[in-house]
Amino acid sequence: METNPSNEARIAALEQDLLSAKTDAQKYMRDLEKLRQQYAEDVFAERQQVKQLREERHRVQLDYEQLRVQKGGFGLKALLLSSFAGFFGGLVLLLAYLLLLKPKAEHTLAFEQFRNAHLFNYERAISAGKFGEVEQDLQYNLGLPENRLIQPEIEFAKKLVGAARRRCE
Repeated sequence: METNPSNEARIAALEQDLLSAKTDAQKYMRDLEKLRQQYAEDVFAERQQVKQLREERHRVQLDYEQLRVQKGGFGLKALLLSSFAGFFGGLVLLLAYLLLLKPKAEHTLAFEQFRNAHLFNYERAISAGKFGEVEQDLQYNLGLPENRLIQPEIEFAKKLVGAARRRCE
């Protein structure tokens, strides 16, 4: 078989191209491996950097909390403590108000007003033996509209005065 010189040149050129392609492929494989290695190093470095940033943020946060406490700022514990103290202080004040300074009903206030206005005069009249005068005044006070809330108490007092009058007669 005779080889044609143009075929030989062509085969030689193809072999040369194949050899060049193999060296290029090896070069690209080395470049690809370098890029993979560089990527792995970059990812590792980035993870390290993120870890360092987290540690730095945590350290800064602790330093900030310590500085706030040193400068008199309120931390969460101080805020909770002041809220707790305020709640119990309010509770104590409420109990003191309800136990010591009870708001009085209208009925009680009306009776105190009636007592303050008439008790001394009634005691003086009873000690002088003027029971009828006290009973008449009590009867008059039963009809007054401002004494409507305390009518049972006035009737009770009127019966007591009547009983005392009958006893003394």
